Amino acid sequence: MAKKMHRNLFLGLTLAASLLVTPTTYASEGGHGHEGQGHEVVAAKAMSPADTLVAAIKGNDNFKGHHDSHYFDAYQEEQIPGLTVISCADSRVHTSLFGMDPNNNIFIIRNIGNQISNSEGSVDYGVRHLPCKVLMVMGHSSCGAIKAAMSNYSRETPGIKKELNSLRKVMLKDDGKGSFKERWAKNVERNVDYQVNYACKLYNEKVKSGEMAVVGAIYDFNNLYGKGRGALVITNINGETNPNKIMNDSLLKGLGNSDLINHVSSRAPGEKW
Repeated sequence: MAKKMHRNLFLGLTLAASLLVTPTTYASEGGHGHEGQGHEVVAAKAMSPADTLVAAIKGNDNFKGHHDSHYFDAYQEEQIPGLTVISCADSRVHTSLFGMDPNNNIFIIRNIGNQISNSEGSVDYGVRHLPCKVLMVMGHSSCGAIKAAMSNYSRETPGIKKELNSLRKVMLKDDGKGSFKERWAKNVERNVDYQVNYACKLYNEKVKSGEMAVVGAIYDFNNLYGKGRGALVITNINGETNPNKIMNDSLLKGLGNSDLINHVSSRAPGEKW
């Protein structure tokens, strides 16, 4: 059973972008729609607290109605996720992008800026107490936490400032050259690289033994990498940021050349941390 689930896990990673299907597409932060792709672009509906809670409850009823009791048999007493993901808390980034059932397959930790230090205990649990094979640090295009860290956030609440302060080391690599949009995109990837490096040191024994791999990725719904909106772009494997070397990594041997081209890239200069 476990082997089958792990096989499905890597298949899901391979097909992540192509399997993402949503009936309604919402406008991104930049206001760009999906012209020519046959999708309706609408603004998110403003809902009252009561409407929001009722929608969540009815949504759960719909989920429950589509899964009989036996669906839950596999994880009555334990969980066996092979993928641990450190993701941003952004509402545009969810496990549905992997195109597989996240239940019992994905252990996800979320905070602003997909940072390890802000949730280290949760990451430790996913890595050290669950059968984690891939620890993925997943940033995303138009990350608000990175944008805030690049600006003056002194007026934010103490809690927000505390979480943004831990991004200062990443911001030190920003030389201020180029457009804000380009710097923003590079800093998103720089942050992923920084977090991967942090994880490789934290879980050095598991990485060196080959028991687990640390993967850096960007969920790019802005098409900043030219792979199409919604692509999962691999930017770092165990600290390696050179796209050509990543393409030859044994971790991606199950991908064909076209898939490698469509899912491996870099925008950041690949600094050493």
